[in-house]
Amino acid sequence: MPAEDSGSGAFIDGVMAQARLGVDYLPNLVAALAVLAVGWLLARLVRSAVPRLAVASNHLLDRAFPRGVLAAARVSALAATLLGEAIYWVIVVISLTIAARMAGFSAISVWLDRLTENLPSFIAGVTIVVVGYFLSVYVREQIAPQTGPGRRRRSLWLGRVAQGFVIATALIIGLDQIGIDVALLVALAVVAFAAPVISLALAFGLGARRYAGNLIGARTARSHLSVGLRVRIGDVEGEVLEIMPTQIALNTDAGKVLVPAGYMDEQLVTIMAPAREQASPDV
Repeated sequence: MPAEDSGSGAFIDGVMAQARLGVDYLPNLVAALAVLAVGWLLARLVRSAVPRLAVASNHLLDRAFPRGVLAAARVSALAATLLGEAIYWVIVVISLTIAARMAGFSAISVWLDRLTENLPSFIAGVTIVVVGYFLSVYVREQIAPQTGPGRRRRSLWLGRVAQGFVIATALIIGLDQIGIDVALLVALAVVAFAAPVISLALAFGLGARRYAGNLIGARTARSHLSVGLRVRIGDVEGEVLEIMPTQIALNTDAGKVLVPAGYMDEQLVTIMAPAREQASPDV
């Protein structure tokens, strides 16, 4: 009987000890739940307020800058929604970190601490991307105004290319600031940029080869030919009328013929005496 009394007494003491621990832990748990509730409400409030602030800022920009570079600087509905969602989750993560620390959940708090340590880098990366977007709008407006006499198709194309380059640069820098490995993205961007440039350079080189040959041939023609001289260039025979930058004008029996000046270095060229000197007068 005394053994049974001692066993039941130990059980009751254990239950009372756990109850005291629960009572001591209850204020921390209530405080953690309160922090979560306040953080969640604050996050929802901020998420709903960001689009309204974006609309208000757009109205302010419309009144303050109806024309000029900042006339196109507006916050879109998509950008405002994304910004609101980002701020919402930042507040939620911070609230979870504080609540886990107050509740004594060490494992969760350590993981959340590591997550919150990267928040400044995340905010800096997002800021870089946003600033890069507005800078790209400014660069586009400087190269190709949306209105006015400077609006041309070629300038608009150049303006969009410059804007895309600035946005891509800001995006790469922002992602790198956040901590995302952008080596593959940079390699793809370089390939995407270099491929059309190399193609244009190759096409220009192949197309300009004949033009450069004609320029060199015209220089050779000026050294050896003169107006009035009768020549045969390849299969074309006639009198030199004019030596142009890339062509030689010959007066043939069929009429005026324009011969590419590059033929001077590619075809057989026969220089003959003028027509008036070919036949000597009878003595």
